[in-house]
Amino acid sequence: MTKDSTANEQRTYFNLLAEIGHTKHIGGVKATGRLVELIEPRRGGAVLDVGCGVGIAPVFLAKQFGCRVTGIDITPLMLQRARERALREGVSELVDFRVADMHTLPFQDNAFASAIAESVITFSSDKVGVLNELARVVRPGGVVAFTEAIWVRQPPPGQEQFMARAGGMPEGILNNEAWRHILEASVLGDVVAEPQAITAREESKSQAGRIPAVDYLRAIPRSFKVLGKSEYRDVFRTAFKSMPNDYYHYVGYGVYGGMVPGG
Repeated sequence: MTKDSTANEQRTYFNLLAEIGHTKHIGGVKATGRLVELIEPRRGGAVLDVGCGVGIAPVFLAKQFGCRVTGIDITPLMLQRARERALREGVSELVDFRVADMHTLPFQDNAFASAIAESVITFSSDKVGVLNELARVVRPGGVVAFTEAIWVRQPPPGQEQFMARAGGMPEGILNNEAWRHILEASVLGDVVAEPQAITAREESKSQAGRIPAVDYLRAIPRSFKVLGKSEYRDVFRTAFKSMPNDYYHYVGYGVYGGMVPGG
């Protein structure tokens, strides 16, 4: 897969999710809850959410902890959905959304108390560089934490690259050890790497607890609309055709983090 084709597939995949108005991060509310435990958000503290999508985590952090959250994403329509969510939930004064690239963040050093990312760093071909960039904008002693889909078992031959083809992941899904090595190669210390196997039932329950039911209702007509576009149908077709049978037998998620040195 060339660099240009990967970028095109990523753009299509992100635009598809933005038009639907829903981003699904594997592990759902349970995974997000573990991120919260790692970063220990405080009222008024500044938190960066990288690849914030439609704003689910920023709104949650603002509502539950009174954080001031900055969410960045490369897809403008995602940010429009995020602003709409913040307005509905009454936390517009606590959140800020802007277009930005995680490889070159438009923030000063030590601007945030912590940073999170959910199912985002996997889309970079320079994962160590991204983690170092996040560490740059987090104060010494602060935590950078993220979640990713992982292989908990080796998938059948020929199926290990299905998400790379569907969503433009340069390396596809990685396993827990690969993510640990990436963390250890970054400037972050006190590394946390926690793999978690899941079942389809557990994942469904955790996803349902992540957003209000009305959001799923809004997504239904939007889903039918986007499936009328050939470029999006191709994404779905590629994903389902190459997805391993018994998906959750092979795929789980990992929660990862590390402390910015100097604190």
